[in-house]
Amino acid sequence: MAKKIRVTRKELLKEPDQFLSTSEKAMLFFTENKSMVLGILVTVLVGGLSLIGYLSYQQSQTMKFEALYFDMEEVAQVEAEKGGNPQGQLIEIRDQIGNGVHRNRASLLLADVYFQFEDYDKAKATFEEVISSSKGLNQQMANVGLAYTYEAMGDYKKAIDLYKSAIDNSGNFPVFQVYWSLARCHENNKDISSALLILREMQIKYSEEPALEKIEYKIKQLST
Repeated sequence: MAKKIRVTRKELLKEPDQFLSTSEKAMLFFTENKSMVLGILVTVLVGGLSLIGYLSYQQSQTMKFEALYFDMEEVAQVEAEKGGNPQGQLIEIRDQIGNGVHRNRASLLLADVYFQFEDYDKAKATFEEVISSSKGLNQQMANVGLAYTYEAMGDYKKAIDLYKSAIDNSGNFPVFQVYWSLARCHENNKDISSALLILREMQIKYSEEPALEKIEYKIKQLST
């Protein structure tokens, strides 16, 4: 006759309960792995707070840089009305803006002021700086600004190349004035046939635009 094995209550309590609820299992896991669980919770908490702090810092920096950019616009406008030169003030404000999109926008404004005051070497250097450190709209605007600068300096070949590049890589950037400037550059460079070619391309491209009359008048003017 087989001997019956007796199991004491103490031994039964040591055995895992197959019917523990999810919450009881979680509590049991926590009790057995308290240090590890607390470590994970602390890590997640610290990481979350760090992320929130970083995002808050980024937002505050963005607002600060936007405010500085608007200060630059205001200075430029006030000095223009007074007939003064705002370059020194603009540089001082621009240099408070960290590297990135906001600084590139500020540099574009500064380069435009250099251009207006016919300080073409500084305008050229500033536009080139923006081109090398940006992309998208800021880079396109800097390319066009650099083309205007070369044109103003009388270097029509470089200006033509830059205008063509701006058109070829325009994306959603409006290029009517770029086409017009390209035609003007060819004309100033005594290449009337190329100027007419660009104008006729514009005639097709902008056939339903109010500016068509202006284009056709220029074609007629250069054709005589």
